[in-house]
Amino acid sequence: MKKRECLKINTINELALQLKLPVDFLISISNNVDVNFISYEKQFIKKDGSKKTRRLFKASNTLNVVHKTINILLDCLQYPESIQGGIIGRSIQNNAIIHINKKFIAKFDIKDFFPSITNKMVYRAFIKQRCSPEVSRILTKLTTVCGFLPQGFKTSPKISNLILLPINESLTKFFKPLNINHSFWADDLTLSSNLPIIKYKNIITKVFKANGLSLNSAKTEFISNKSRQICTGLVINRKINVDKQTRQALKNELYFCKKLGLNAFLQKYKEGTSSEKYLKSLQGRINFLISVNPKYVNYLEMLNKIKPLKNHKKYAIIKTIKKDD
Repeated sequence: MKKRECLKINTINELALQLKLPVDFLISISNNVDVNFISYEKQFIKKDGSKKTRRLFKASNTLNVVHKTINILLDCLQYPESIQGGIIGRSIQNNAIIHINKKFIAKFDIKDFFPSITNKMVYRAFIKQRCSPEVSRILTKLTTVCGFLPQGFKTSPKISNLILLPINESLTKFFKPLNINHSFWADDLTLSSNLPIIKYKNIITKVFKANGLSLNSAKTEFISNKSRQICTGLVINRKINVDKQTRQALKNELYFCKKLGLNAFLQKYKEGTSSEKYLKSLQGRINFLISVNPKYVNYLEMLNKIKPLKNHKKYAIIKTIKKDD
């Protein structure tokens, strides 16, 4: 895929050509976005056991087609290495490697990330991509609802990266001379250094405020290498690894699947889940674990010993595994 420094789209006709969609269709959809989505409330269980309700949005099939083509366009953009989330070829492993084996890390969470990104901010982001005002307006109308960036639209993660670009540029100018690394994974910002980072908290807060966003102070963490350092779910103290609790939980599942038999295990612990769906999920989790650290290939061997897998095609590693460095 050929990369481009910016979108640089001058007319709606040019936009339609790049999206491979009819002009009249684009204009019609952009003028009727309000009837091309549904919103709903969904509850999530937080790590501490409490419940959090989020407002999610689902685009209609027609609007979804437009969003897929916009995402293809956004995937062609060049992004700095410090922006990791939602970009093809970048993963939580890539993000974690940036901060591996540092004395200090700092973790920040952007407060109410998507709802805080207004349609005006999205419009300005497209203008900065050297799109004309009319093109910026139509792209904004196609990707925002109720005056903000909706959580649930396929385009929202990629557009949020455009919003992060000026923040990222400010942080790079300030922290690069100090040998402080930083990276974004969606609404999570991680910094790492061999020098204390806590003294820069106010500067970071001001940078976000200047760009219309704020940080969730309750989720801000400063962690030295004397404690377990986690970045996007991976331990990074010396080399990246999946945390012990996650590894043990997976190992326990495999043990009880083998001991009880798959059907009995599902009936007792995963009622309503089909064996095929569960095994695919289990294989995916194991392959992720192996992709982070190849020494856990024995988990795959445990999976292949689970009844009724005998006389069936054995599961194999489906991800490319890199050797330990």
